[in-house]
Amino acid sequence: MTTRTFAANDGGESGGKKNNNNSHHRNGRGSETWKNKNEAKDEFSAKNKNCVVEARQLKKTHDGERYQFDGLDFSLSEGQKFAVVGPNGSGKSTLLEVIGGKEEQFQGEMWRRKNSTFVLVEQEPEFQGSMTVLEALYAANTPLTNLLKRYEEITNNSEGSNEEVHSGELTKVLEEMDAANAWDAERRVKETLKKFGLGQEFFQKTTEKLSIGEKKRLALAAALIESPDVLILDEPTNHLSVEGVEFLETAVRENKKMAALVVSHDRQFIDNVSTNILELDGFGGGHQHGSGGYSSYLEGRERRWQAEAKDLASAKNTLRKEAEWMRRQPKARSTKEKARIERFYSLSQRASEKGTKGKTLDISTDVKSTRMGDVVVEFDNAMLKFSNEKVILDGFTYAFSKKEKIGIVGPNGAGKTTFIKALLGEIPLDDGFVNVGETIRFGYYSQTAEFADDEQRVFDYVTEVDADVKAMGYSGFQDSNLSARALLEKFNFGGSKQATPIGMLSGGEQRRLQLLTVLAKRPNFLILDEPTNDLDLDTIEVLEQLLVDFDGCVLIVSHDRAFVNTVADHIFVFDGKGGISDWSGSYTELREYIRETQQQEANGGINNDENCAIDDNGVSTSTETGEPCGPVLTREMEKEALNAPKIIAKIEKAIAVIDEDISKLDAEMVAAENDYGKLAEIQKLKDEKVTKQEAYFAEYTRLEEVIETVESIRNAQAAAR
Repeated sequence: MTTRTFAANDGGESGGKKNNNNSHHRNGRGSETWKNKNEAKDEFSAKNKNCVVEARQLKKTHDGERYQFDGLDFSLSEGQKFAVVGPNGSGKSTLLEVIGGKEEQFQGEMWRRKNSTFVLVEQEPEFQGSMTVLEALYAANTPLTNLLKRYEEITNNSEGSNEEVHSGELTKVLEEMDAANAWDAERRVKETLKKFGLGQEFFQKTTEKLSIGEKKRLALAAALIESPDVLILDEPTNHLSVEGVEFLETAVRENKKMAALVVSHDRQFIDNVSTNILELDGFGGGHQHGSGGYSSYLEGRERRWQAEAKDLASAKNTLRKEAEWMRRQPKARSTKEKARIERFYSLSQRASEKGTKGKTLDISTDVKSTRMGDVVVEFDNAMLKFSNEKVILDGFTYAFSKKEKIGIVGPNGAGKTTFIKALLGEIPLDDGFVNVGETIRFGYYSQTAEFADDEQRVFDYVTEVDADVKAMGYSGFQDSNLSARALLEKFNFGGSKQATPIGMLSGGEQRRLQLLTVLAKRPNFLILDEPTNDLDLDTIEVLEQLLVDFDGCVLIVSHDRAFVNTVADHIFVFDGKGGISDWSGSYTELREYIRETQQQEANGGINNDENCAIDDNGVSTSTETGEPCGPVLTREMEKEALNAPKIIAKIEKAIAVIDEDISKLDAEMVAAENDYGKLAEIQKLKDEKVTKQEAYFAEYTRLEEVIETVESIRNAQAAAR
């Protein structure tokens, strides 16, 4: 088994070593789980030849008291895509670390298929040492990445090296690149980086200079290129643009052999990727759901909860009858009486259980906003640049209305967060003005939860917040006498959690505490920047309903398509050049419109008629009349034309190397003019070189024709306009 981890805490990649024994894990004491590895392998894998991971009776606790999972059984087969769901603190990330091999302290039995590769991408990945983006990308120990690495080294280190040795190395690597179809692979590697927003300008940038979001996108790109047997992703959509999310969805879904284990708050991502759901219920249990995405999982969970409630009610009803009999203090003389007494204690246990339906937030009816006057917020011809270069706002004019709910979307770096800072008055406009109404009270729910003292206990923190709020003369909840303890209960912080230091809370729990702080100040204009990050799915649904019912203004920056679809009435679309368009439909409709527009632009601004067929030269002809429909420039043609000059340059190098080889062979033939056997051998080698060179010339000519064809179509389209 080979493991690779893009981790947050260990400073780099872990694993990377081949396990020459049958794959197995070790238990918390460091001893082998299995005494007979072959028996273990046979026992686990005999039922399913495609199984890559199987776990039995997994148990994990951080404090020795509360178990994240207790007796969890789980299996993962080739091609399966499991989404792991559950409340914050239920152990989702911990399970990924256990399956991925990063966390070795657990109880139970684990089997991994021999020689399988596992890649774990955590929420905030780090890279070991100082390396460029391309070096980090090629760090995976696979035949393809090793070949691409070697090609980059040879082509970049030609100066000062022995010319003959360098020529031989280049010839060899070029032949290997041909055999592995690696020319296209190199293009795909760089294309993958670009899909995640890491263009040419990032390729030679060192990893320590990357932001958290850029490191996350690099780790995802590296994982996809490695194409492991098991891909493990923890909140992969954080820090991604919606284009990056859609690309990741497609890449994971369409890799039919790769198994995947994903923790995500993005319900549409789960629906589009997952084949199965694994639910951690927060009580130590796990429930494996069959095929279907998040929507079908919710239906199955509701049926389970109803069955549990019915069983619990039946147990309590029977217990009341048996309790009356037990009060008579029966003597367990007969077998029947002994069995009845045992049944009573069993019923008592069942009746005391709460089932697996966790407690959700109870805040939607309690949150009220401060009264809002006629003037909300008005922008008039607002101009704003970032670092005096990038244009964020270019003449933006808009007057917000009462109860308006707006989504904000756009590419990474378009200035969405900067726009929020201008709205809040944290940074000045370069020109124009923004007028904030006198009655407006902002509530800003930022991307990350930050607290002054990580050692402060949750209860003490909320007591301080409550005091601060009351000192301002207002509260965000109907009951002004609501105690800090009762307030925490509403936000799903039970007794033990209230005594927990803030730094010991999970990321989602800290975000919930942050939400409490924002809402307690009774804002009437809520601004939420990526609000679903780190929240569990049940909390997201409660937050959605809260915002839908909220009687003030709401502004949401989010890549979560389902969330924006539910909450936003319309959407501000940032183009990254200072322009903002107002979209009145849903986020899903917006994405579909953008895709259609991009396709139309790729086709030269011409919509393909259903009765038009495109030939190999990109010319569209009517299938009914035979008349031309107009030149069509496909996206594939544009991509190939864009990459053609780079490939042509490489082919020119290859042709030059072969020219040198042929010249040497010609010299050898002159020297061996009377040795007919040797002449025949040399001639055979020369013929092979000439054939190879002719193939390069043919590809060279084809690529030049591609460039000419694309230019011709563009010129024709320009003339038609």
